[in-house]
Amino acid sequence: MLTTEEIEHLVMMATCAPSVHNTQPWTFTPTADGLLVQRDRTRQLGVIDPDGREMMLSCGAALHHLEVAARAIGVDAVVTVDVDDDRVATVRLTRGAPATEAEIARAVAILHRHTHRGRFDEEPVSDTDLDRIRLAVEVEHGRLRIVQDDELVAVEVAVSRAERSLADLAGYSEELAEWVWHGIPDENRGDGLPTGAIDHGSARGESLEGRAFDGATPRPSEPPVAEHPAVVLLLSAADTPRDWVQAGRALSALLLTATEAGLLAQPFGQVIDLPGSRQALGQVLGTVGAPQMLLRLGHGTSHPVTPRRPVADVLIS
Repeated sequence: MLTTEEIEHLVMMATCAPSVHNTQPWTFTPTADGLLVQRDRTRQLGVIDPDGREMMLSCGAALHHLEVAARAIGVDAVVTVDVDDDRVATVRLTRGAPATEAEIARAVAILHRHTHRGRFDEEPVSDTDLDRIRLAVEVEHGRLRIVQDDELVAVEVAVSRAERSLADLAGYSEELAEWVWHGIPDENRGDGLPTGAIDHGSARGESLEGRAFDGATPRPSEPPVAEHPAVVLLLSAADTPRDWVQAGRALSALLLTATEAGLLAQPFGQVIDLPGSRQALGQVLGTVGAPQMLLRLGHGTSHPVTPRRPVADVLIS
């Protein structure tokens, strides 16, 4: 049996996981031998995520963060993904062998991982790092597709078309505005995206365009700085709610492995928000499986700027 402090620590680490628009759509309930992980439908994005796919992806990432954090304190987490109504998974927690240095390092990466939307450096991502990330994804039953240089133009077109489709979607701009906040940060708000988190920067050498949170795509005002990030696509074998949860676990493994390698990650959520855009992206790349997340990985410098909800708000007794 774990102590209250240990349970609170694990939940705190789980809430460091990424989520669509930083909605943090999850709750955790203690059980006799662990935790019940559930989705919080009040935080589901009705316009871009009516079927709850991105919500379940977010919950899967939190679930994997919890597993990693548990192992770092010598606790074994046995996860049963069981999607039913609001339930996402049950986690059985038992004391195990002391954590290894590698397991502790992976948990430390949770505290450093954050979404990057700024400039990347010229240094390319090594094949060694990409192989490590691919293996981490495969361990969680996902698949990583590296986008090649000669495929980038087609992907750029798919992303641009997806952005335009979203802009024309009724209620899209209002939904974005609900989760992006401006001015002086409200210390009592533990979710959403402060303006500092969505600044793509100027004088960019990027070809892929990040989500236009303010309704306008950032354009360089000076000669662009060269950037050489890798572009990767995370896929799952199928496209059921259970697959969405597992894809979230694979996404967490991808991001934590990248963080350990000193890499930053930028997701391109707009191209996977809508089923049509996801299908088009898969067709462009000729993939087998369901596209779940497109990301850019590279070297650079940035700092976490998104808040997190207090443990007391998500740990339901």
